[in-house]
Amino acid sequence: MSPDRVSLLRLLRRRFGVPRGAATVIIVLAAMTALLVSASPRLLVQVTREEVAHQAGQLAPTTRDLTGSVVSTFIPDGGVSGLERALATAREQWPPLVHGLVGEGQVAVYTVPLRVAPEALPPTSPDTDIQLLVEPDAQEHLEIVGGTWPREWSGSGPIGIALTEDAAATMEWPLGQRRSITATDVVEVQLTAIVRPTEPDDPRWLHLPTALTASVFDDGNRRPVATSAAWVNPATWEVLDPPGTIVAWYPVDGAAPEGLDVAQVLPAMRAIVTSPLSLDPAGSVRVSLESGLVTALGVAVGRTEATRAILTVAAVGPIVVAFSLEVLAAALMVRRRRPQLALLSARGTPSAQLRRLLALEGLLLGVPVSVIAAAVGVAVTPADAGWLPVLVAVLAGTVPAAALALALPRDLLAVRREDLDHRRRSLSMAATQILVVVLAAVAVTVLLVRGAGEGTLDPLAVAAPLLLTVALALVVVRLHPIPLALALRLQRRRRGVTGLVGAARAVREPVAGTAAVLAMLVAVAIAVFSSIVLATVDRGAVVAAQRAVGADIQISGPYVDADRLDEIRGIEGVAAVAGLLRGDYLPVVGPGGRITAEVIATDPTALSAVQQGMVGAFPAGIADAALPLDVVPSTSLEVQLGGTVSDIAGTPAVGAEPLEQILGLTVSPEFVVVGADAYTSLTGKGFFPRTVLIDLAPGSDAAPVVERIGQIIDGAYSVSLLDASTDEIRSSPAVTALRIALLSAVVIAIALSAVALLLVAGVTRDARSRVIALLRTMGMSRRATRGIVAWDFVPLGVTALVGGGVLGILLPLLIVFSIDLRPFTGGGDQPSLFVDPVLSATLVAIVLAALALAVVGGVLGARATSMAAVLRTGED
Repeated sequence: MSPDRVSLLRLLRRRFGVPRGAATVIIVLAAMTALLVSASPRLLVQVTREEVAHQAGQLAPTTRDLTGSVVSTFIPDGGVSGLERALATAREQWPPLVHGLVGEGQVAVYTVPLRVAPEALPPTSPDTDIQLLVEPDAQEHLEIVGGTWPREWSGSGPIGIALTEDAAATMEWPLGQRRSITATDVVEVQLTAIVRPTEPDDPRWLHLPTALTASVFDDGNRRPVATSAAWVNPATWEVLDPPGTIVAWYPVDGAAPEGLDVAQVLPAMRAIVTSPLSLDPAGSVRVSLESGLVTALGVAVGRTEATRAILTVAAVGPIVVAFSLEVLAAALMVRRRRPQLALLSARGTPSAQLRRLLALEGLLLGVPVSVIAAAVGVAVTPADAGWLPVLVAVLAGTVPAAALALALPRDLLAVRREDLDHRRRSLSMAATQILVVVLAAVAVTVLLVRGAGEGTLDPLAVAAPLLLTVALALVVVRLHPIPLALALRLQRRRRGVTGLVGAARAVREPVAGTAAVLAMLVAVAIAVFSSIVLATVDRGAVVAAQRAVGADIQISGPYVDADRLDEIRGIEGVAAVAGLLRGDYLPVVGPGGRITAEVIATDPTALSAVQQGMVGAFPAGIADAALPLDVVPSTSLEVQLGGTVSDIAGTPAVGAEPLEQILGLTVSPEFVVVGADAYTSLTGKGFFPRTVLIDLAPGSDAAPVVERIGQIIDGAYSVSLLDASTDEIRSSPAVTALRIALLSAVVIAIALSAVALLLVAGVTRDARSRVIALLRTMGMSRRATRGIVAWDFVPLGVTALVGGGVLGILLPLLIVFSIDLRPFTGGGDQPSLFVDPVLSATLVAIVLAALALAVVGGVLGARATSMAAVLRTGED
């Protein structure tokens, strides 16, 4: 072969072996897409696990454990040991995946408090109540510090009991002393053992009634009453056979849910709590189990599924833009290589072979980097989401191959004046665009009619926003020339050539292709969308905290009288105080019949003042102790009554607007709120609330108020702060992941829009350079030519801003209609959208600044080549 002869292989290697900017763009976009597709599902699985652990970690052991109790007049055959065997048998029948979460069942039986009657009672000593308690394995958890463990009672003589050191001291009951109680009959009990727990912090003690200490009730009007559990021998219970309460529980490991498949665990746990458990073969004694873990898992799954859906909606836009930019970059590569490709075609290379060569190059550009990026995505994410996301990530690397093959013109040797010829859209392209718009309209309509769904990710909730985004981009592309044509008419009436030539070029050869419009439109839309969704979720955290706490500070625990409530009102920094008492169940009458409802007593005026401004706050204007009584029923109660309340416990009543729930208080679904004085007149009982809600004055700190309350209230109590509860919800893994992902989507969308501008500048460079070169020969200054270039990009930015703003508002509306956001607000109705003007303005300003820099870069980077280089090309 002659050394001057250039072979086809050498020509291809010389031309295609040199890295180009468009090829670099394709490599980067393919890597980014593969990384997102492979890593995102795995990260969401990890977020689900962390959210489950977060929710489970917030539960107290007694709330988390599977617990149930039933009052029974007898113990089934087999005694207490038989109850324990029944629990073990039931656990064996549960799904194996539950066994790693739920421990072995435990059971205890205890009586109601039985008054102890000593022969003589010193003036300072309390009255004594004991609850006879039997456990199959009590001795494994107790250490005897005095005496001997109670023996089996034969039916005559004293019954041996065991008390803890604290209980014996509080009751002033010395070892060996006998006292009388009334169980099934008057019997004598003798303290034969004083014990202490081997592990005082073991959560099992929380399931037993006053087991480790004696609780003392003192209302100030009579002798205090000390109550404690007293262990007896299991065989003694069978002989005595008193009625009692059977309490059964299965310890639940709080750390175990993180490593389990929640999608399988949650249905299994729900099946357990909805199926009563039989404690004897005949089924005569059954107990229903309940666990706060079921609710916690439901909240965790709800939050992560909502997060998954929102992030999918936010991600599909940038991913589609990335694919569109790969197509645009492929078109730029083919345009740059057209002279060489035309030469190959002139030398006899078939078009099919050229397409195969371009497709091979696309595979070399996209597939290897996609494989590497997918591998990196798997390596950096510990959770497993299956093989499908990895396969899709690798297949995404084939998009450049198809784009390069399809970008090759049918007739490489044809010469056209691209700057003068109008782009003709084929009938198939127009039909495709109409089909996309119709599909978007149908999907959005179905979504709006059907409403928000629950459970797993809904494909329609993802497809509708995607179709809406593409359809809006197509509509914007179609409408884009209209204002440009108006601008051209205005420029014709003005002096100066820059505006006229720029407007004419924008109309005759617009750079606002679908890919460029889609990229910039998505950037603005994602910024608006993210700001609205983040503000809505953040507002949801506030609402959820208000539902849980009910005020700035909640105090719960001991009974509080009127004097202590007044002392709390007098604390510096306290604006209002309201007590809440869960009272008796009373008959309530309505148009549809009579229902027994739980009565909640409070000071209506104080409660409305404490909760003023909160979502679902207690209404104002409710009177106390007026006839007919002003009452506030629950929504559920009013539904069951078939209308408003007309009578409560034989007293006429008028029902106000119903409440779905009382903020800060967990009560029965069927409740009715009355004033404190009205409660006293209905029941004859005093008003001693165990929950106190406190509203702080503006600018006041909660810490000194809580410290002062500790000096006023006697006994143990718990404190809940609204700000702390809000921060806890905001710091949950699902909310944190949502915040990070949406802000990351904004950054990615901005970067893609900048790439789109640069690619558009490259695609239209040749035609623009010819026009500017000719104008320069006619005396136009370089500064004026930059104005012509700006006409290519500035209208595009304005169009994207308007279209993106519209899309950014429509997408959150679809989110509210299609995705259940109630897990972020603690239940209730679907939250409405909330707009934070500061956050929205900040994100949009960042996007506009970035797009402005991209436009400036496009203007500077799209300056015409030298006049000599352009003019040497001759006529087309």
